[in-house]
Amino acid sequence: MPVISRIGSFALTNQFGMRTENTQLEDFVWIADVVFTRCPGQCHQLSQMLRRIQKRLPVGAQVRLVSLTADPEYDTPAVMARYGERYGFGTNNWLFLTGPKAAVYGLATTGLKFSVVESDAVKPVSLEDQFIHSASFAIVDRQGRLRAMVQAEAPDAEETVLRSVAALLKEGAR
Repeated sequence: MPVISRIGSFALTNQFGMRTENTQLEDFVWIADVVFTRCPGQCHQLSQMLRRIQKRLPVGAQVRLVSLTADPEYDTPAVMARYGERYGFGTNNWLFLTGPKAAVYGLATTGLKFSVVESDAVKPVSLEDQFIHSASFAIVDRQGRLRAMVQAEAPDAEETVLRSVAALLKEGAR
């Protein structure tokens, strides 16, 4: 798998209100996406897919799931924790990250190559249209390098994510 980019340094806040830095994800393969908790559609589908992927990962696998919010002003750690509970986030293998908008969007767009923007409309037609973001998963290796992007709408998206993760786990085995 090619190296697309290096993620770089970041410091955000997880659903437990604890600081989460890129160094804490070293030695883990991670699957990332962008959601926002008030989203009535696409985000729900992305989170359901991550839940299914989480259940299919080998027990004890050095894998983390990372969901960034597109709406950090609303999605506080407590809000993210409630959202995560809906999807069975577990205690430490699925992180829901929030923080200052510039930091969250910087990681999402520069590091993970997602598209994420806040709507310019004064009054969006619907809540779902308030934030526009990628409907894909970023796969990051143990060295903090973006290695794959998987479109969630692809018919084989879950299988592609799982194959990519398995390949990176073998590649980075110590």
